[in-house]
Amino acid sequence: MKQLMNFKCSNQSSTSGAVYSDSTSSAITFVDSNIIEQNGFIEMDVDSEIGKYSILDIADWFLKKDNMTQKKLQKLCYYAQAWCYALYGYRLINSDFQAWVHGPVSPVLYEKFRHFGFDTIKIKGEININLDDEEVKLLEDVWETYGDRTGNALEALTHTEEPWLEARRGYAGDERCTVVISPDSMKRYYRRIYTGE
Repeated sequence: MKQLMNFKCSNQSSTSGAVYSDSTSSAITFVDSNIIEQNGFIEMDVDSEIGKYSILDIADWFLKKDNMTQKKLQKLCYYAQAWCYALYGYRLINSDFQAWVHGPVSPVLYEKFRHFGFDTIKIKGEININLDDEEVKLLEDVWETYGDRTGNALEALTHTEEPWLEARRGYAGDERCTVVISPDSMKRYYRRIYTGE
């Protein structure tokens, strides 16, 4: 997250033909909303919009970089969502993240890859993902920042960060929790990291 990038909103959907086992991903179209630039950041109503991209497309983008466990994939997708909120003020991914025991988890992504368990996900075939340049830059920055860490290391990191901790408030460490991690909490927390406040 080295620098804030200019953002141009566009309407486009993306699809991926990746095969992991016997499944393929779907696409979702971004819905326009009011966009306001404030203090150098793009602001959108993060609670009322759907994501610009399918979580499966973002997951495919990371899997194209390297094979990994679902735990690592979940955390990379979470950080992509969180940093998009912080830097651009909009929802990148069409899925919420819940504060599960092992860190932020998208139930949609979990269901897609649950049959892998703790094994490494290996993608087969060609992946064609249509992302805007700005989102590719964001994903590259997330990969550069977090991609060399294991799933367990990313889990430990998220366990020290406010958005996950706030969503888990009142739950025991090993207690099941399906509370959605607040987009506003992600936006505030990661923006503070970015600005050094």
